[in-house]
Amino acid sequence: MKNLFFFLLPLLLIACKGVDQYRAPIEELSGNWDTTTKAITDFQAQVSSELTSYTQALAKMQPDDATKMKLTPDQVGAWENSQKAVTDALGAYAPMQKTINDFVQTWSEKSAEVTALKDGLAAGKIEGDVNAKITELNAMVATGNENLTAWRASYATVKSSVDASFNALQQLYGTLSAPAMKK
Repeated sequence: MKNLFFFLLPLLLIACKGVDQYRAPIEELSGNWDTTTKAITDFQAQVSSELTSYTQALAKMQPDDATKMKLTPDQVGAWENSQKAVTDALGAYAPMQKTINDFVQTWSEKSAEVTALKDGLAAGKIEGDVNAKITELNAMVATGNENLTAWRASYATVKSSVDASFNALQQLYGTLSAPAMKK
């Protein structure tokens, strides 16, 4: 019996230590995951909000019927070209939004794995290859941050293009709506 006790004691100590050895890596992963989640979802919301604002502003920026009747064919052409330029520039948001939304979907699925690790840590029992899972999820955090950096750069380019075309449309709209310019 004494020999059995000495044999089981190290196993018991290893088993007790097993979960605690993952405490720091899981807590660090959890904190990084939460920070990255917030940054990505905030950026996703910003892009969506920006697109909605531009789309609504474009829909509201139409010459009234009286103005439309007084436009020359050149002015009509300039107006249509300017509107098309804004619409084309806004079209660049769609692939960016799809890329972000696809990543967020994958991210959300992986969030369950982070939660499982935290819950397992709290319960004192974690199953599977914990080190591999932590490594995989930390790599996902790094990918999320890299993607966010790339998305922000793309967003700046898209936003600049939309701003430029929208400003040109606003100037043209002001010209077409100005009483002195109507014929």
